Amino acid sequence: MLKFFWGKAQSGDGKKPGEPDYHPLVAHMLDVAAVAVLLPGNVHTGLDRRQLGLLVALHDIGKIMPAFQAKVPACWPHQALGPYADAVTLSRHDVDGLLLLDYVCEDVLAPLFGVDDNGFDWSPVDKRQIWRAIAGHHGQPVAVTGNRARGLQKAVCGVYARQFCALLFDIFRPPPIPCLSPQDLLRLEWRLAGLTVTADWIGSRREWFPYVTPDAVQDAAGYFWNHALPHARTAIARAGLGPVDVAPFRGIGRLFPRVSIPSPVQALMEGIDIPEGPTLVVIEDMTGAGKTEAAMVAAHRLMASGHANGLFVALPTMATANAMFDRLASAYRGLFQPSSHPSLALAHGRARLDERFVSVVAPDDHVDGMSVQAERTDAAEICCSAWLGSEARRALLAQVGVGTIDQAFMAVLPVRFATIRQAGLAGKILLVDECHAYDPYMHEEMAALPRFHAAMGGSAILLSATLTQSVRHKLTMAFREGLHHEGGKALSSTAYPLVTLVARAGVEELPCAPRPGLRRDIAVRCLADGQAVMVAASNAARQGAAVAWVRNTVDDVIATAKLMAQEGTAVTVFHARFAMVDRLAIERDVLARFGRDGDDTVRAGVLVASQVIEQSLDLDFDVLFTDLAPMDLIIQRAGRLRRHERHGRPVDREEVWVLSPEPVDDPDPQWLARLLPGTAAVYRDPALLWRTARVLQRVGRICTPDNIRALIEEAGDDRMVPPGLMAASDEARGKGWAARGAASRNVLNYATGYAPAGALWERDVSTPTRLEERPYVTVRLAVIRDGQVLPWAVLKDSSLAPPEVLRRAWALSEISVARHSLAACAVPAVWAGAVMTARAAWSRWEREDETQFLLLLLDEGEDGMEGRGYDEKGKEIVIRYDQQYGLQMLPVS
Repeated sequence: MLKFFWGKAQSGDGKKPGEPDYHPLVAHMLDVAAVAVLLPGNVHTGLDRRQLGLLVALHDIGKIMPAFQAKVPACWPHQALGPYADAVTLSRHDVDGLLLLDYVCEDVLAPLFGVDDNGFDWSPVDKRQIWRAIAGHHGQPVAVTGNRARGLQKAVCGVYARQFCALLFDIFRPPPIPCLSPQDLLRLEWRLAGLTVTADWIGSRREWFPYVTPDAVQDAAGYFWNHALPHARTAIARAGLGPVDVAPFRGIGRLFPRVSIPSPVQALMEGIDIPEGPTLVVIEDMTGAGKTEAAMVAAHRLMASGHANGLFVALPTMATANAMFDRLASAYRGLFQPSSHPSLALAHGRARLDERFVSVVAPDDHVDGMSVQAERTDAAEICCSAWLGSEARRALLAQVGVGTIDQAFMAVLPVRFATIRQAGLAGKILLVDECHAYDPYMHEEMAALPRFHAAMGGSAILLSATLTQSVRHKLTMAFREGLHHEGGKALSSTAYPLVTLVARAGVEELPCAPRPGLRRDIAVRCLADGQAVMVAASNAARQGAAVAWVRNTVDDVIATAKLMAQEGTAVTVFHARFAMVDRLAIERDVLARFGRDGDDTVRAGVLVASQVIEQSLDLDFDVLFTDLAPMDLIIQRAGRLRRHERHGRPVDREEVWVLSPEPVDDPDPQWLARLLPGTAAVYRDPALLWRTARVLQRVGRICTPDNIRALIEEAGDDRMVPPGLMAASDEARGKGWAARGAASRNVLNYATGYAPAGALWERDVSTPTRLEERPYVTVRLAVIRDGQVLPWAVLKDSSLAPPEVLRRAWALSEISVARHSLAACAVPAVWAGAVMTARAAWSRWEREDETQFLLLLLDEGEDGMEGRGYDEKGKEIVIRYDQQYGLQMLPVS
């Protein structure tokens, strides 16, 4: 009778001719089990493959319940359950699965659990950790009570559930799992939860596991060995998750051939002893010192020594992730043997808009890096499977992933399918660049991430040029907590550059020499006159210099660029308020023009930019101007100055100009806002900026590496707050503590396990990776073409384009805008029908949420493309957009 229960069903347009109406439940359970036992990541569970196969097969046992079987009346198993019943008790099959496993089938499953060497056996609570790991495979954990179980022991569904368990025992014949220690059991619970979801996602794909008739599973064991396993092997390859072999480490030159002489930090990473077990490496060094290459050396050595079989690189922004993807594209293959075909994936919400990434996503028929239709012989080809590249959650499963830190944070937050991200990070080196670049909320997440990763047995590498002692202590302590080794030697070194190693054996601090030629003595010139800064920047550009001015708000960027352009200065604008299609083009142009290999003949001019350029982007300017910002960010921005060796720079001095009010002894509450009102809104603690300005004025130089730590620590000493700034500083600190508290409540409690009580797992709750004081809306720019409303990023013939092209064009036309500035868009009545037609092509949640996804209709105005909208207070505004300055919101004149 078991063969008549259905597990997957497909009807209507999606059904192929001659295909069965449904896929038997036992077939689906064995398909998913086959994927689990063949996935390379299964080794991290520590289970025998027979044990793992049985456990994962049980993930969908709740589907035998009438509540699920009644979802498709045509597939109702009348042979087993009798005539179709309209009235069934509604329930979720994942909850029902936990109910059956934990209560109804307890005695049948008892032989799976053995005793340890001391004779201790499994308690019911311990077993429940295993059952909830596999039952909660729909994105969040589930829980049940024993009340519903009482009537199921002898009910027909209870009988069939026990028969299913007996059948699976007969197929897999697993040896008993010895009783585990609390730490080992927790690790198994989390890892098993992630592996079950991964296997289920792959095993549920109909293209890889075609439906079979009930007769095909009459011999269930034969189906598993002769059908499920071969299909699983092909499916895993097509998913881009086939096995790979790590190459032995043979020096930095294998990864980066252009590095002929390693820098000191790179040489240190080549020579240090790799500790046993999970390891944390913290690299603090100057911008331009080659930290990324040093981190890749450390990652390769950790991988080659058996610590991991992959790598995930997390960065603060999409722009920095895109840039890192380009850098790793030519290096990541060196981590693996030439015969392997590792995937490289870009993981963030707009990855599919990056042309470089899209160009390496393989067709869906690509297997193990080789096309089914045409064999490719280039073993060095960059590749990412279509399945991995289709969404950010899957991208973390790639052997090498690059993405925003948000994607990693979601592995330690109670968001749906957090476990798939945990599965992606499991067995990988977690490399976090710019690990200092976070607000109080994100700092708590940043501490939770290495703590969780260490508890899961993972190793991590953290990079920073401006890490405070307190943050370094917090991050290393978090990793040690994850290892359950919180004692030992305290951090004490104040050296810079510095490498810190953390492992079970203890902590080691390794001072490092600065990179030759990188020792810098940068003069700092503070000015309180924005016009004087503008004149100085224009004069430097006229001398042929590559000039950057980092402003703290987009509105200041646009206003400054327009004034300079009116004076005849060649200006490029770069900020986050461009449509994605234009932002990506500007990003590529800026990197090509001002990057390491930028052509000297086109470098002259001024780039006026927001904070998008201050970290991780490898940019090199002759002269740098910046608005006042916290000290660590000033140093980061100064790192864009004369970053690489160039001959014949048009300006012969190293100098950073800082637009800042005079740091007087007794500033009033408006000290900062009078000169830089936008900066006062972005950086809420004026005392921090006052201390920064005061230290810069007194010291007058940024000497790397000599005074970096002193500058950061003195500016960050919050004991020094002048009376006039006390109220605002106290408010900022209070908000910071509140944000830390919110993050502490939000992050997953590893010790609680994969259980509903461990976090706020409610389905209607959205847990953010970043705590935004001001909510944002997504604005999609649109134009009228031949009577149709089409996306800004549209092609000339896009009216005839297939839907997927239009969907991509709409995504490329997006801008994120603060809701207080733009809450609604006006639609002329004559175009209302066309706008509705355009929105109808969006996804359901995009078209239904008209308060979050706005369509801005642009038309030719006196000053370019214009539309109309309303701010949060209902006041009408003019919205102007062009490819030079981006989106501007202006009052109606």
